[in-house]
Amino acid sequence: MNRLIPLLFCVSLFGSLFGQEFKVSDVIHPIVVELAAPSHLDAIDGRFMAVSTSSDVAAKHVAQGMARLNTSWDFEAYRHFCEAAKLDPDCLMAYWGIAMSLAGSQHEFFEQRQKALARMLDLLEWQQKEKAEKWSELEVGYAHAAGRLLTEGARGAGETFLAVSERFPNDVQARLFSQFLLRDGFDDFGEPRLGQRHSAKGIFKILETHPEDVSVMSFWVTSQAEAPLNGALLRKDVLPVARKLVRLHPDYAPFRLMLTHTEARCGNAALAIAAGEKAVTLYERYMAREKVSVFDCEGWVRAKVYLVNLYETKGNHAKAVEIARELALVKIDKKRVFSRGAGLLLWEGRTAGARIMMGRSDKVSFYEGQKMLELLSEDQWFKDESFAIFYRDCLAFYLGVRVAVSVKDKKNGEPLYRDFIQRVRALEARKDVAEKTSTYSSWLRATNTLTLGVAELKGMLAELEPEPTKSSAVNWYRAAADRQYRPSNLLPPIVDYPLQLRLGNFYLSKGDSEKAGRAYRKGLDIRPNHLATLKGYQKALVKLGKTESAAILAKRIEQVAK
Repeated sequence: MNRLIPLLFCVSLFGSLFGQEFKVSDVIHPIVVELAAPSHLDAIDGRFMAVSTSSDVAAKHVAQGMARLNTSWDFEAYRHFCEAAKLDPDCLMAYWGIAMSLAGSQHEFFEQRQKALARMLDLLEWQQKEKAEKWSELEVGYAHAAGRLLTEGARGAGETFLAVSERFPNDVQARLFSQFLLRDGFDDFGEPRLGQRHSAKGIFKILETHPEDVSVMSFWVTSQAEAPLNGALLRKDVLPVARKLVRLHPDYAPFRLMLTHTEARCGNAALAIAAGEKAVTLYERYMAREKVSVFDCEGWVRAKVYLVNLYETKGNHAKAVEIARELALVKIDKKRVFSRGAGLLLWEGRTAGARIMMGRSDKVSFYEGQKMLELLSEDQWFKDESFAIFYRDCLAFYLGVRVAVSVKDKKNGEPLYRDFIQRVRALEARKDVAEKTSTYSSWLRATNTLTLGVAELKGMLAELEPEPTKSSAVNWYRAAADRQYRPSNLLPPIVDYPLQLRLGNFYLSKGDSEKAGRAYRKGLDIRPNHLATLKGYQKALVKLGKTESAAILAKRIEQVAK
């Protein structure tokens, strides 16, 4: 706890910022004030710490808030922590929970998060000054970790949770938080770094010790959502846990969303669609029951975006377009533009229709994709509040280049491509500002999509050239394939098709069926149920004279298309 003094310095800073006596209403956003008390789900409650509070009901809300936080429902967690603060304004863990459930910067609840942290640190300062023992050492350790999360980021908080877990080895929650926050991601080749490997092993070890703990199971599934595990390892170590969560709690929407993501990554498109449709239904029931809007139900947006991707992957283009159009027509209240739901709608929902057209080959689809980007007026893109409109424009230019390529119009395609690149570079140049916003992860996904598109389009334009320039398309398609990133944050891949599809098609057009087959096969490792890639692979097998393998693949294509 030797970092408490720097944190207490922050208290005086916060105090000068707010300049007034604390009121519980300071940490409760007006949107939440208008809602009734949140529903309690005893089934997901775990064995958490004893909470120091004057109210038994407040303690139950803290426990429920922690359970919701662990199971990927931050908004509901926030509501429960707010209830605890109302019942006991001196409940340290209530303010800890508010701070943790409102993670991130510059979202619409950011002021409430700052004030909750300030209140939490004020309470710690009071205890230290009075030499009182109002809150346990464990609770103080949790608060300390939340303070470091604000001042130093995830690693600092992870180190503090690690110290707490070593001091209190029976506290599973601190162990989970320490492992989760100490992840350090993946290298440029998609391989997990040392911290990432250590974290995965650590969480899995906790799972082995606590196989029935809902929080542990949820942490494990979500921690592996972005891992570059192959299908076999996902099916062996992750999918059974995701299915178990749904089996135990069939009406808990976040578990259905986790299952959608996991089934999709394992190549089970039909099962993923079933889970996604159920997730949408459960989120809609929740919104109706609790009188919550889509702006506070980002899970609904994620599930819908996933369904667009999955239906397109299976070849049901009409259904994919139907859902994409529904998302593109959801209007956003300007007062809620900085909500998490609105951010996802702007970046993911409204562009889903254009992005599924990227995998097609006819100009009618490209025109349709451009029109879907224009379903709402300019003012609904909130140019002064979001960079999403620049992403929209980039996608429109991408589709414009595809129109030119589809009719072999190199003369118009090349200047459009140059304009596309300029717009992509302009969006990338906004990184310093974007990383300070609540939609930075969306900005990253967008720029990854566009960088992939830059290489892909260059390959397509190269194919319009005579030899030997035409053969350079292979290098550009490989570069595009290298820019495919793992799906994360319970969202589908940035595009529904594997970029190896482009390589396979090119090799097939050149009569090199063997290289085409290898490219298609590698693409299926990434998108096991992508119908166009399956059909390309089958065609390559036929040309190679592998009739038996082609016949087996034909049956698989039939099953996928159902």
